[in-house]
Amino acid sequence: MKRIIISDTHIGSKYYKGDELLEFLKHVEYDELILAGDIIDFIRVPTFTKRAGEIASAIDYSKSIYYIVGNHDSPLKGFIGYKFFGIKFVDKLEFEECGRKFRVVHGDQYDISIIHYSFFMSILSIVQDLFERTFNFDLSTWWTNLKLKRRKLRRIWDILSWNDDADVFIMGHSHVPECVVWINDEQEVKTYANSGDWVFKKTYIEITDGILRLKKYESNENSGD
Repeated sequence: MKRIIISDTHIGSKYYKGDELLEFLKHVEYDELILAGDIIDFIRVPTFTKRAGEIASAIDYSKSIYYIVGNHDSPLKGFIGYKFFGIKFVDKLEFEECGRKFRVVHGDQYDISIIHYSFFMSILSIVQDLFERTFNFDLSTWWTNLKLKRRKLRRIWDILSWNDDADVFIMGHSHVPECVVWINDEQEVKTYANSGDWVFKKTYIEITDGILRLKKYESNENSGD
């Protein structure tokens, strides 16, 4: 059983890696594809081009596909619990493999910033999108890097303490690809992994027969749309 987890592609935004994402989806093999939130950037003013259509067509809809709704694709929350065109919309995904419990979420529920004020975030995102397209400046990457400088490992342990019933906890949202493995007081192996993003990292998670790997997609083609 091979699962692929990608998140934070932000399709429709100015700086998403459209060419690389299309190439990746055309060539990657999987039994199950997990789209872990912020796949389509609805809260900005998304621009859907021919490339976006090609990306949608590159998904193998004959396979098992889960769409975990994130904060940037929150208009899809009404689809949670339903299946459309072979895609199952959920707020989180849990499964067991090789005797271990896996939990996958987007991760915005653990963010204590202003993102939970939907009206304010909608206005802010429109302004951000206008700024990026007008001045050709990747404001999202700049803001993410600024947050990384202030980030503390303690935040990970807080999240993990709220999910200690899972052996493997996976999220996106922060755009920070990382993996932490440790042994708890009960001598149980625990894992935290973040799938990163497809705005400037091009990272994803592969789980094959219960073994998790965090990977970076490499391409010789230029990014863009």
